[in-house]
Amino acid sequence: MELVEEASRRIYAGYERDLEALADEITQQNALVGTTTVTARTLLVGEFPTAKSGGYPPPKRFMDLLMLRPQLRRPQKTQIAKAELLPFD
Repeated sequence: MELVEEASRRIYAGYERDLEALADEITQQNALVGTTTVTARTLLVGEFPTAKSGGYPPPKRFMDLLMLRPQLRRPQKTQIAKAELLPFD
């Protein structure tokens, strides 16, 4: 258990060094399209680093810092416009 916690800490310490790039990556994936509440955005944003880290859930402090990024606070008009142009499968 201790090894898992240490691995998680190392992964998220690396991500924390470049929160801006991670936030940009999340917005480029259109992960937040259609979300209008902070709760919904937080849940969707939390899934991204969990998947990227191999299943390690992000610590609360990390999520708090990540959610302060302007591009994650609310959907940008350009994101909404891009999403409207995406074809449905």
